[in-house]
Amino acid sequence: MTASRILVVEDDATLGASLRQRLELEGFKVRWARSASEARAALDGDAPDIILSDIRLPDGDGESVMRQHFARSGMVPVIFMTAYGDIDQAVRLVRDGALDYVSKPFDLDALVDTLQTIASRRRSLAGSTADPFSGSPAMEKTGSTLRRAAAIDLPVLLLGETGSGKEVAARYVHEAGPRKGKPFVPVNCGALPADLADSLLFGHERGAFTGAGAAHRGFFEEAEDGTLFLDEIGDLPPALQVKLLRVLETREFRRLGASQSRRFEARVVCATNKDLEAMATSGAFREDLWFRINVITCKLPPLRERREEIPALLERLAAEAAARMGLGAPPLSETAKDAARLHGWPGNFRELINRVERAVALGSGSTLTETDIFPEGLSRTAPPVIAAAGPGTPLADVRDAAERAHIIAALAQAGGSTSAAANSLGISRSTLWEKMRRHGISRDEDS
Repeated sequence: MTASRILVVEDDATLGASLRQRLELEGFKVRWARSASEARAALDGDAPDIILSDIRLPDGDGESVMRQHFARSGMVPVIFMTAYGDIDQAVRLVRDGALDYVSKPFDLDALVDTLQTIASRRRSLAGSTADPFSGSPAMEKTGSTLRRAAAIDLPVLLLGETGSGKEVAARYVHEAGPRKGKPFVPVNCGALPADLADSLLFGHERGAFTGAGAAHRGFFEEAEDGTLFLDEIGDLPPALQVKLLRVLETREFRRLGASQSRRFEARVVCATNKDLEAMATSGAFREDLWFRINVITCKLPPLRERREEIPALLERLAAEAAARMGLGAPPLSETAKDAARLHGWPGNFRELINRVERAVALGSGSTLTETDIFPEGLSRTAPPVIAAAGPGTPLADVRDAAERAHIIAALAQAGGSTSAAANSLGISRSTLWEKMRRHGISRDEDS
């Protein structure tokens, strides 16, 4: 098994050395950076699977390190280590995409357990050899659309909820087409720092601005003749929407400080969980850019629309998790399968992985039961909501009502703790907060 790579960013020599020693003993491949500049240099090499970072650093802060890496390589798990006075900032960073934070002094054993859980989940996502777009009519239709898109060198727009597999689909298009083996460059548009976005996307020449001591290749240049994946395109600031449109129209871009333009040869695949058409109509997203990227569209179905697949997915994921833990593949009870088919799965595939791994690790017997998978009790709020809806109710409204009710039930079960509720749902706290905001759920409704 390949060791998980973790980047530790900590300027305190004693704590940094202690973390490196313990994590290496636990089987992690550790790189230790003592400053923000060392962290950025480390991130220019092999991307880590996990980042464990102090917030305050002698030459910057962990926040800038996180945002630059998110923009370059997409979302990876980030845990911040914080002193008491930085807790408010840590909470805000979790809202902005960090996985969690720990307050100093922290329980090292508990932190190691958390890191091992994260590493196990990422191996589960990366280690599956099954075709991700098969197993149900909905997914086979999606796979067929993606394969056709791969053969046609036009922009692709992937639509789907958080956790539904948009980056997996983007890589599928890349690997199934003639650009296979060429660069695949993911960019999280929502995590681009405002003051560095132009440089990160288009690159810069030496001396282009204060601190530009050397020339830098941007994402558009790094993609070469491969694929540029613009994730969360709906979060791209208006000024960058204009520049992206210009690149797509002219197939040229220019580094900051350069006098000559460069050819843009890559294919563009975009993804979002937002309604871009509505945003374009309201003026929140450029309509001309919407038309430019909305050439081939593929909507990824959420897990609740793939219920016939769920028992097989449970069995496969349970077998993979057990193999990693040195255990035999556990059978699933029929009640567990039935319960999983009834569940609303607001966290989609990520929630499924979370629940299966927890069940395999902590299961009460040789067979995985409903209680093992849903220790907090199965929320059965979704079926009554669906049953109560009239025949003329739009399907999207029924789905939203079911998800809202399920989140309220999870919060109630967790005693109002968003951390515990997010953990039971298999989603991050920032994703839970976003869903609560979208559904108009206040903290008072969980009681």
